[in-house]
Amino acid sequence: MGAGAQRLGLPVHEVEAVSSGDALQRLVELKPDVIVVVAFGQMLKNAVLKLPRHGCLNFHPSMLPKYRGAAPVQRAVLEGVVDSGLTIMRLVRKMDAGPILLQRPWRLDPAKNAEELLAEAGELGASLMLDVLSRLESGITPVEQDESQVSFAPPLEKADGELHFTESATRVVNRIRAVQPWPRAESRLQTDDRGELRVLIHRAELASFAGSGSSGEILAIDKRGIVVACGEGAVCLTELQLEGKPRKPARDVANGLRLRPGARFRS
Repeated sequence: MGAGAQRLGLPVHEVEAVSSGDALQRLVELKPDVIVVVAFGQMLKNAVLKLPRHGCLNFHPSMLPKYRGAAPVQRAVLEGVVDSGLTIMRLVRKMDAGPILLQRPWRLDPAKNAEELLAEAGELGASLMLDVLSRLESGITPVEQDESQVSFAPPLEKADGELHFTESATRVVNRIRAVQPWPRAESRLQTDDRGELRVLIHRAELASFAGSGSSGEILAIDKRGIVVACGEGAVCLTELQLEGKPRKPARDVANGLRLRPGARFRS
């Protein structure tokens, strides 16, 4: 982002903290009408929040007060949410709790993973922010958030990427989508000649399969990928990565390992 601003001839300052010291002094000297904050990992103190006459504005990719926190898109995808939203709010001294200036509904495309949805949200959010900025002088009526409807979206942890094929197929696919690009979904594949292999799963989809098997069992290998039984239904793993190897179509990985139906992922 800093490099892009420099290409446009805009001044760029990299600071460790913005609410004190030289960084705060620069802001005071600028006498800003408004400050826009996006994906900023610090809580702003009152010295900054009260500095601009229109306040500090923030973009958040959820329909607040739902999914306050660091991972709103990832947590929504993990829970299978399709109908979400985008919010521009004014910052206060409480995480994602400020009054709302503008909201728009946003559909979380089930064919996209969290990384792709975050990129989409960034494009849409920029447009929303410009809309709000253009209307500040004429006036926007802020709407306080309904505290009774609050839910939270804490940061993902490494364990969130561990697949459990005992879960439903829908849940497994949503987990794979939610943990891209970090921590990424992983499982352990049990092989006869190479022992247990760590496998990263980058993409998967729900599978229609007439047969049945125990959770984690490979039911079929076809041109789409590797069909694996879940606690309910089955998934087709379509893009995999063996540890230390590049990403590949799952069918190619299966062929390279000479996998056959009946082989198992740890369930």
